[in-house]
Amino acid sequence: MAKRRLAQSLARANLGRMDRAIDTLYDDDFYAWTQEQAALLRRLPAIGNRLDAKLIAEEIEDLGRSEVRTAQSLCEHIIERLLKLEYAGLDEPAEHWRDEIVEWRLQLEKTLTRSILAKLDLPDRYRGALRLVRRLEHSVPGLMDRVPRECPYSIEQIAGSGDEDWFPAQR
Repeated sequence: MAKRRLAQSLARANLGRMDRAIDTLYDDDFYAWTQEQAALLRRLPAIGNRLDAKLIAEEIEDLGRSEVRTAQSLCEHIIERLLKLEYAGLDEPAEHWRDEIVEWRLQLEKTLTRSILAKLDLPDRYRGALRLVRRLEHSVPGLMDRVPRECPYSIEQIAGSGDEDWFPAQR
């Protein structure tokens, strides 16, 4: 969060003033804002001071990439738990898995924007989730044989929508 404030302060100081559209983009789609601000910094003329615009631009871009990585990780963990709920056939940890899914969905809701959603690559997130699920196979023999080859969940099911959380039925 401190990096976000730093990035916003740098942008305001660098541009003199920040108009309402930039404020809105910052609040509505932080990743898109970071990419736009980095591009603007790179276009600044050399002004003979010690401002390292290129390095600052890289740091601001990295803030945005961090948001993308967070969303990707949350999706992988949610998919992993959804698969375990549906295919593991275990009753004992199921409630704990549901609690984790709800917690991660709340975090994802705070991170997910239109531009981050475009970068999620659901098949890649599913491959990551399968690596996580595979760790349970020693406790649940045959688990990986039951799990689908392609992601059976939509982004809406993964992210959750509305006040009531969706969970798959156990198979």
